[in-house]
Amino acid sequence: MMENKKIRSATAVDDFYPSQKKSLKDVIKKLIRKASSPYFVGEIFGLLLPHAAYYLSGEVAGEGFKHLQGKKFETVIILADSHYEYFDGVSIWSAGCWETPLGQIKIDEDLANKICFFSKRFKPTESAHLFDHTIEVQLPFLQQTIGSFKLVPILIGSEDKDWRQLAKAISNNIKGKKLLIIVSSDLSHYPLKKEAEKLDKNTLGAILSLDTDILEKQLKKAINPRVESLLCSRDAVKVLMEVAKNLQGKAKLLKYKNVGGVFGKKEKVVGYGSVAFFR
Repeated sequence: MMENKKIRSATAVDDFYPSQKKSLKDVIKKLIRKASSPYFVGEIFGLLLPHAAYYLSGEVAGEGFKHLQGKKFETVIILADSHYEYFDGVSIWSAGCWETPLGQIKIDEDLANKICFFSKRFKPTESAHLFDHTIEVQLPFLQQTIGSFKLVPILIGSEDKDWRQLAKAISNNIKGKKLLIIVSSDLSHYPLKKEAEKLDKNTLGAILSLDTDILEKQLKKAINPRVESLLCSRDAVKVLMEVAKNLQGKAKLLKYKNVGGVFGKKEKVVGYGSVAFFR
């Protein structure tokens, strides 16, 4: 597939998380130690987590990663809608490794290639991944909580074209494997605080239903000129919802928070949610 087994170097350091190994470990330990997620009984196979800078959304992310402590996974698939490059189809980094200040993570080339071969629209390309932070920011948390694992990074480039096929491709390859799926997505972007709480509550409720039609109806109903985005990885979220439905799984909200003053928008906020998918 991908000829050059390239190392994808960290590009979100300093802006999103510390570049120094010790500082990064200390930050993650503190965020996870602070977490007090609600207990649930079941085998976790998926998480919806935010992807802002750690000082903004790390507290919410920590609630999800706390549930991974002491667990082992062979492979982690991380999904997001592309935030850096616009393209048609699905981009899968299918060879080599990704690197963070905590070390290198090998790609699960076998699984990546199986997913690639599922559709002509799934391509083993690199460019969309090079400067996109959405997948990268999840990796140090994973390295700190579950240790050794292989990775399949996937970015979705086209809205409402490929998520059903991608859900099928993942569902077909999840049986018999200790596999974790992480969707990297923030919630509402830049409404006022009270409005964000209402919008995000409805979005999260739709996600917890595991019904993609309900989520799509909710997102369409809530379209608002004051809101830039309600769910920035909406297709990736629908993939995980569909996989969870196929596995007869359940979903539980672990934590919600919104943070104001992002990018100089003093009175406006961004919503962050952490959701566990389990069976």
